[in-house]
Amino acid sequence: MTPRQVAEIGVARLGLPVPTGKLVTIQAIAQALADVRTADVFEAVLLDWIATRELESECLEGLSALVLAQPETEVIARARRAIGHPSIVSDYLLSLATGNPTVLPSWTGCHACPAPQLLDVDAELKALRAGRFIPLVFTHTLERLENESGRAFVRQWAFEFKLLRRRVRSDVDGQLDYFLRHERGNVGQFVACQGHLARSAYLRTLACAVDHWGMPQRFAEHYALQALPAEPLFLKLAPGPAPAWTAGLHQHPPEAAKSAEPLVRGAVQLIEAAGERRVMHLSAEVSDSALCHVELVVFAVASVQDVADPQHALSFYDHILGRITPARDGLRAFVCPQLDLRGMERMGFVPAVIPLIGVTVGYLQSDLVGRIPYVPVSTSSLPELEATPGVGGAQLTSRSVCVGEFACWYRNWQPSHPKDWPSPIACCTTLTRNVADALAADLGGRIQQVWKLVTWTRESEYAAWSSNEQIGVLTS
Repeated sequence: MTPRQVAEIGVARLGLPVPTGKLVTIQAIAQALADVRTADVFEAVLLDWIATRELESECLEGLSALVLAQPETEVIARARRAIGHPSIVSDYLLSLATGNPTVLPSWTGCHACPAPQLLDVDAELKALRAGRFIPLVFTHTLERLENESGRAFVRQWAFEFKLLRRRVRSDVDGQLDYFLRHERGNVGQFVACQGHLARSAYLRTLACAVDHWGMPQRFAEHYALQALPAEPLFLKLAPGPAPAWTAGLHQHPPEAAKSAEPLVRGAVQLIEAAGERRVMHLSAEVSDSALCHVELVVFAVASVQDVADPQHALSFYDHILGRITPARDGLRAFVCPQLDLRGMERMGFVPAVIPLIGVTVGYLQSDLVGRIPYVPVSTSSLPELEATPGVGGAQLTSRSVCVGEFACWYRNWQPSHPKDWPSPIACCTTLTRNVADALAADLGGRIQQVWKLVTWTRESEYAAWSSNEQIGVLTS
């Protein structure tokens, strides 16, 4: 095979309907673009691929590889010329790759003009509002904009969707169940033609709002970012090889879950002994067989007294999802906020970690939504804590000094899994012991680890799963 043929096969994998397959492909293309030996051929193939996309949201996946690779300005300029159907987000990604502001002078031609009043779009409205191939957050966003402005945002979305269905060569998603395991009740996220049609119609609706309804460009961009395949910094976060100690973590026999606390304590001690560190967060499978599956999650908290109500602590970490997250320093790092203890006096503990996920989540982040990672807060003894993403997770640094790591790896990964199970990845966040102890002292206590062990069992390989949950606290 020629280098061109290899590149064409590689780039064509962007067409996979499985988000994780798309993400792995984007990261591999970015690596090829950054290598002088393969850059030229992959640039040519990627730009050809972008030029042949019929839908606005499809080309965003190819542009994501350019954002990661940060190629020369000339390559970005060629990419801009190659886009047949530009959007507010495609211009945003190109600007992000170059560091220059958006340059598209007008959005005329990037939408179908306001929808005719008498056109029937009821079928399209029903399909979009069903939430089968596009999350309901898109519907809710446009409904909110419609209520605030009096403009027909939702109808315009349905109109654009109707026209796009007519324009593309094929609007059929194919047999997505090909990627599902043949087990009853399995779930998985897929992004195929219908999803791209809906996202592209959403972007065209915002372009129409700027062009005809006077929506400020900055507002349109804010709402358009919801259609990104992933928040850009998360593109750099790639699960890597499993750490060496994971062999002992994942291989517990099913009956070990009957003695929950010894299992949890042994798992935590295994990790901490491997690197002289403290586990701040852990979420991983600890046992898997045809009839039994066991998942463990651990959160570090700071407390003077033993935590009396571990369920309260676990519920608190669920509560802060979408409410608190590290700041973003462009495409460089996540910046953890310094914790303010005010208002936490009555909780009986102080949280030591926060979720590494934002309010806006793209479909390429689907694995991290199914198993949300957490990173430590910053304190006076741990100032300017940052997580710099890369292959295998992220390095945790405080004023450029390495103080820990966030590790992320695939575990028995498949495109689908039984309903209510976490995503088939695993993650673990650790700090060096002295840093963890200093952080806990800053928060007015010592490190304790609240845990939850969930066991799924079934009577036979074709029976339904039932679950059992156990919780507790590990004190040092």
